[in-house]
Amino acid sequence: MNRQPKYFFIITLAFISMISWMIYLSPAAQVENSQAPAPKYVFLFLADGAGIAHMEITRQYNRTIHNEGLLISDKIMKEGSLGLITTHAANSLSTDSAAAATALAGGCKANMGALGMCADGTIPKTVGEIAREKNMRVGLVTTSTIYDASPAAFISHVPNRRNFAEIVKRYLEFAPDILLGGGRDQFLPKSQEGSRRIDEIDLVASFIQKGYLYVSNRKELDQAQRLKVLGLFSPGEMSFEIDRDKKTEPSLYEMTQAAIRLLSNHNSQGFFLFIENENIDTAAHLSDVASLIRDYREFDRAVALAYDFYRKHPRETLIIVTSDHETGGLGFTLALKDLSSAKGPNQLIATTEDLKKINAIPISLRKATEILGPNPDAAAIDRLMSEYFRGFTMAPEFKEAILKRQPLSRTLFLDPTTHALGLMVANNTQAYWLTSTHTNHPVFVTALGPGSEKFRGYIDNTDFGKTLKAILNHR
Repeated sequence: MNRQPKYFFIITLAFISMISWMIYLSPAAQVENSQAPAPKYVFLFLADGAGIAHMEITRQYNRTIHNEGLLISDKIMKEGSLGLITTHAANSLSTDSAAAATALAGGCKANMGALGMCADGTIPKTVGEIAREKNMRVGLVTTSTIYDASPAAFISHVPNRRNFAEIVKRYLEFAPDILLGGGRDQFLPKSQEGSRRIDEIDLVASFIQKGYLYVSNRKELDQAQRLKVLGLFSPGEMSFEIDRDKKTEPSLYEMTQAAIRLLSNHNSQGFFLFIENENIDTAAHLSDVASLIRDYREFDRAVALAYDFYRKHPRETLIIVTSDHETGGLGFTLALKDLSSAKGPNQLIATTEDLKKINAIPISLRKATEILGPNPDAAAIDRLMSEYFRGFTMAPEFKEAILKRQPLSRTLFLDPTTHALGLMVANNTQAYWLTSTHTNHPVFVTALGPGSEKFRGYIDNTDFGKTLKAILNHR
C-alpha cells in the first residue's frame, strides 16, 4: 500500500499551519488581530492652516535662532507614525475650516461653511460625542474664539458656521469639562460692552449656574482647581504670540497645561482633549511669517506637554498632531533682486540670515497695520519701517499700494496694507506666499501611542475622522 499521499497530506497540513501561525505572530498581523485596549487619554492637536512648509520653516528657525529642535518632528514623527491627509471639501477642490473640521470630527465630506453636517444631509456622530458616551472627559482649547469652526465641529451641528449663538447654546447643553479660548463677545448679553449677541441672554451666568468656574485671565486660570472651567480670555480671537500681553493673557502652552492638569485629576475614565492654534492660519491669511513662526513654536511647546504625559502613561495615551488645510502656499524660494534680469548675478537664495531678519521683527503685521491706521501718509510708513522693520527696504509699488489702498494680486485680497507689508517682508527674506487664503495641499498627520499606526499612509480627511471614532468606540 502506498502511504506517500497520506504522509504528504500530513506534512503539507503541518507546513500550512506553521506558516499561518507565523503570519499571525507577525507585527502586521498583530496590528490587525490585536484586541489591545483603546487609549484612555487622547490628545488631538490641530495647527490650523499649517502645511508642511510652515512646520519646516519653524524647525529651521528653531535650529538657527534658538539652537533647539522641534518636538513634533524630532519625537512624535520619529517615534510614532506619519501620514498625509487630503483636505478638499465636498463641493470644492480646496476647503474652509468648517468642512475640514467636519471631516476630521465626523468622518464625512461637508460642503463649504457647513459644520457637523454631511453633504448628503446626514448628521454624523462626532468624536466629542462618542468620547462623552464612553464617559471620557472632554476639553476644547483654542487660540481662536471658542465657538469657531474647528472646536465647534467636535460637538455641534449647524448648517452655517456663522450661527455662533446656536453653537454656544450647544456647548451649554453638551457641557464640555474644559472650554478655553477667546470669544467672550458671544457669551455676554447685548446690553453689556463687548457683546455681539442680538439678545439679552447672559451665557456666562448660564454656565456658572451649571456649575462652571469662569476665568478670564492667566492668573485665574492658574488658580483653577476644579472642573468644569469656562475660560474666555478675549472678546474675539486671542492675540498672536508675538503681541500677547504675557501678564494677563495665557498662551496656548499655558492653556494646555491647565487643561491637562484639570482633566487628569482623579480621572479613572480618561479624556479627549482638542487643542488648536488658530493663529497659525490667521497669520498665514495675513502673509505674516514672523507671527506664524512664533505661534507654531508655541504650538510645538504645547505638544511637548502631551509628550511628557505620554511618557508617564505610554500604554494609555494617544497623541495626534495634524492640520485641517494649508493656508498661503508658503515657502522659501529663489528670487530676483529686481526685475532687470533673470540671470545668476541678479538672483537671491534664502539663507539663515533671512531667518535672523524674521526674528528681528517685533510685532505682527496686524499690529503694524493698526499703527499705520486707515489713511497713512508716506512719512508714517517711513516711521513704521525705521522703528519696527530695521534693515528692511520697501519697494515703491508696495508703498503706493498702502497709500492708495489697492490690492496687489488677485490672490492677496484681504487688507491691502497688511499684504503690502507681507510682500515687503517676503522681498527681504525670500519667504514668499502664493495666496492669502486656503490651498488644496495635503497636510501631514503624525501620531504616537496605541492606535497611532492607523494614521499611516495617504488618507482622505474623512478616513481620519472614521479612524479616530473607531478607536474611541473600541473602548
